[in-house]
Amino acid sequence: MNPLLVVNADDFGLTEGTNQAIIDAHRIGIVTSTSLLANGSAFEHAVDLARRTPTLGVGVHLTLTEGPALAGEAARLFGRDGDLPLSNQPFVRALLAGRLPREAIRREFEAQVRRVIAAGLTPTHVDGHKYVHLLPGVAGIAVEVAQRFGITTMRVPHRLGDRPSRSRIVRMPGAVALAGMGTFARRSVCRAGLVMSDRLVGFVDTGHLTPAVIRRLVGQPSPGLTELLCHPAYPTPALTALLDRGYRWIGTYEFETEAQAVASPDLRRMIESTGWTLCHFGTARG
Repeated sequence: MNPLLVVNADDFGLTEGTNQAIIDAHRIGIVTSTSLLANGSAFEHAVDLARRTPTLGVGVHLTLTEGPALAGEAARLFGRDGDLPLSNQPFVRALLAGRLPREAIRREFEAQVRRVIAAGLTPTHVDGHKYVHLLPGVAGIAVEVAQRFGITTMRVPHRLGDRPSRSRIVRMPGAVALAGMGTFARRSVCRAGLVMSDRLVGFVDTGHLTPAVIRRLVGQPSPGLTELLCHPAYPTPALTALLDRGYRWIGTYEFETEAQAVASPDLRRMIESTGWTLCHFGTARG
């Protein structure tokens, strides 16, 4: 297979600044795909932009954390005031205790996918916010939900192609854990006949991507399908407000730097000139 590259921007729908950064990076840069938070505060804004940008692949960013629960049950079990918890830890603890609320999770995932489809979008893939879709016991549910709605591709980072710099080496233990969960989840995905990329790059450096880092990650084309993960966003009061509400992970990300990097026309020309074919998950296999 020719070297195919999907550049996927996570958290579409989180804020309007996130949405616009993703659209700009698609129109003039390297982003080809995005993952939509169905419970994001800027969901409707994201949908409007997606409808006007049909060349952008849009998947569903399944979540059990942050923001309102669409089905309600997961929030009643682990959150408060109708909102999901701020981390995956309550679900991890429930898993270890043998009390994972599988049916509540299934209904929440189904409600999220249903909302995206009801908005007139055809999801190209599913993945998970904070990789929740890879947790043992949750991965199988995500696979079944994808099958139910005819979604044929799922992010499964069973092979990480990252080559971290010294400044990002601290992320490597997390990368090893992620690859382990991905390897385990891959079995369910393969049994279901779903498609996955051959490798994922960008996990170690996500939130800190620069043109130089991206060149290091994808400077040499690899056979098959590679996914480059990114998190572009424009700083806005809404993004700051999320940090104040407990979205701690956004405090470490250099969103604007990453947005500028993936919106570079020069970088797009470089990637294409080296032999990559940029695509999204809906066009990668067709």
